[in-house]
Amino acid sequence: MLKIHITGGNGGVGSALSKALVQNGAQLIRAKNTALRIQADAYYEQFDNPEEIDLIYHLAAISFVPDSWENPARFIEINVLGTTKVLEFCRKYNIRLVYVSSYAYGTPQYLPIDENHPVSTSNPYGLSKIMGEELCTFYGDHYDLSYLIVRPFNVFGMLKNNKLLIPEIIEQLEKGERIKVKDLSPKRDCVYIDDLIRFLVLAAENTNNQIYNVGGGSSYSVAEIIAICQDVWGTNLPVESAEIERKNEIPETLCNNNKAKIDLGWEPEFTFKEGINAIKNRLANQSN
Repeated sequence: MLKIHITGGNGGVGSALSKALVQNGAQLIRAKNTALRIQADAYYEQFDNPEEIDLIYHLAAISFVPDSWENPARFIEINVLGTTKVLEFCRKYNIRLVYVSSYAYGTPQYLPIDENHPVSTSNPYGLSKIMGEELCTFYGDHYDLSYLIVRPFNVFGMLKNNKLLIPEIIEQLEKGERIKVKDLSPKRDCVYIDDLIRFLVLAAENTNNQIYNVGGGSSYSVAEIIAICQDVWGTNLPVESAEIERKNEIPETLCNNNKAKIDLGWEPEFTFKEGINAIKNRLANQSN
């Protein structure tokens, strides 16, 4: 039985991953004090038997891109220093690591994007995650740390943060008035949360010091996302665009996930529309 700790275990991805790992037979080693910050030494002092931990999933981070422009130092402190502290903990107790990074390619030089595409960043949040990746590879190269880096493209299915596009659209659909967005043109590859969780469960046995893209393999514009959501909800609400382009906007992302298919036998099971249908069904079950 694997003994696993998840940083950021109370978030949308962390909560779903915790449930899946337990169902898969793992034992979760939970933090006693979830209020402690990941970059604080006290966080790591709360484990009674840290040498018993086999694997850490490092999810804890702050991630809302617009906020990173306002306070880049906070993103570096939490996302980079926090990752360094996790790596030191893993090094000290010989713990394997799965580091959940992010889209790391900036404006693509080619599509679809594979793991060999040059890494780039267009915002402080992306910079902090790339720095985290570099730390993982350094510890792997020089301290024999066993790790796996995951680069999820746009994950959807968690509805706690209505600052994100799809939760924002669904919230407006539920109100039934109109749908307002800033820009209809950007295209994104989206992966449903259940597919990401399946990959992360597979990663528990495959910390092979590799980097993997996790994406749906299709790209949809904001206008297309709205149309699919309206189709699933059975609505025809008016759509209003402010035609405001986000700072350093990336026009399109499209994931090449062949490496995950070949190495780990993973591929997405949900199309984008099926993921939106699943969200609608979950909301309906919550209201019953």
